[in-house]
Amino acid sequence: MKNIFLFLSAFFFSINGHTQSNSSAKTLLWKITGPGIDSASYLYGTIHLMCKDDIVVSTELRAIFYTTQQLYLELDMDDPSVLTKTMQEMNMKNDTTLKQLYSEAAYDSVANAFQKITNIPLQMMLHVKPELIETSIYPSLLGCDGSEAWEQKFMQLAKANNMEIKGLEKVEDQLKIFDAIPYKVQAEELKESVLNIDSIKTGFQKMLSVYKQKDLDSLSKMINEGDDMSGYSDMLLTNRNKKWIPEIIEQAKLKPTFFAVGAGHLGNADGVINLLKEQGYTVTPVMY
Repeated sequence: MKNIFLFLSAFFFSINGHTQSNSSAKTLLWKITGPGIDSASYLYGTIHLMCKDDIVVSTELRAIFYTTQQLYLELDMDDPSVLTKTMQEMNMKNDTTLKQLYSEAAYDSVANAFQKITNIPLQMMLHVKPELIETSIYPSLLGCDGSEAWEQKFMQLAKANNMEIKGLEKVEDQLKIFDAIPYKVQAEELKESVLNIDSIKTGFQKMLSVYKQKDLDSLSKMINEGDDMSGYSDMLLTNRNKKWIPEIIEQAKLKPTFFAVGAGHLGNADGVINLLKEQGYTVTPVMY
């Protein structure tokens, strides 16, 4: 796994949402105000992997970012222990291996396709949770030489202004989700992806196009079409959103904060925007 941002992309492909009409404004940036909040905080929907040239911070977005005093991501990516904890939690439990999850013929097909896509021998990743293995194919979907995440860009801005960087959850909690989802289910998802890589590329490029248009409604609908993992959407998405809300509210009350999380967490009925509104906060679209 090249970095933790690739792992997070797995969540982006898996969610199953029901779009709220109040997310119809074409923007990825939302202003948070309400009881106990003296100065506005902001919520931004990211995508965890894009071509570097596609990640451009506008003058307006930069100005808004610098009205805040701290940056909250899904994870505290400035914490040097994140990589160590990732390595500790990335393998399947009970010495399970990928070969145990496939027939011999299926394993050979997956291994051959995976190496063609990534230039990585699957043999090197036999003990890794299949959904995490799948993230290794994501750079090949972009069609460009260099990739970057919005999180990296926001971290650069925060460090330039001596802003503290924090996380809404811990990496070990994220990775343990993939122990709760049956490894066999994950293995089938991996197989379908690598054996149908052309259709995966096409779908990803369509999703990128919609994201660039800042259209959360259409984005949620597109994601909803790819619901192979929808039975686990509570673990992948809904439960995490609900756990974030108290922390978002507490930090917004404490100081103006810029929250940047995957765009798929924002627009559905159990998304962050609606959950904050249910708690009595005003979340308004910001056009930039």
